[in-house]
Amino acid sequence: MGTTRVAIALFVAVAALGPIYTAEGYSPVANVISELAAQNTPRNYLMSAAFVALGTAVIYDGVKAFHRSLMPFMLFGIAFAAAGLFGHKPISDAVPYSAWLDTAHSALATASGIALTVGFLWQAAAAHPTAYRLLSAVLAVICVALPLLMLNLPRYQGLVQRLMYLLVFAWLWVYYPRTADA
Repeated sequence: MGTTRVAIALFVAVAALGPIYTAEGYSPVANVISELAAQNTPRNYLMSAAFVALGTAVIYDGVKAFHRSLMPFMLFGIAFAAAGLFGHKPISDAVPYSAWLDTAHSALATASGIALTVGFLWQAAAAHPTAYRLLSAVLAVICVALPLLMLNLPRYQGLVQRLMYLLVFAWLWVYYPRTADA
């Protein structure tokens, strides 16, 4: 089993168990995964470590099997791991937090999404066979459409994000770092 696969399994387990170990009131339907790693939140280090582990694994596997088509995914890994080092704001307005850490987390999360989308677009434009190209194109659209849907459905943003992560992680599990030579 590759390093990325192990890290995906760890990330999914930590996220799935999140409602058990985090702040009261956390909802997997309404709250995003980053809020499990929020500042001043019980056991936030668990989700933070999972972000760092997954980002680092994607970088590691990309370096081991290096090809230029892996670069956007490695940039995703860098931004994803770094996002885990900067805490999201807590789910409760009553809990103090640092706005600049939350802003840094948001910027890095956005950068990871952009890098991932570019990686899928690269695969869609240059990879073979056609079915793989189509899958990559669909994932690029999903990486843009679902975050926009999250903004429009804040009561369901956690659920929408989990669907996006499920689709992206499934692709990483099956294809990364064995992407077509693009």
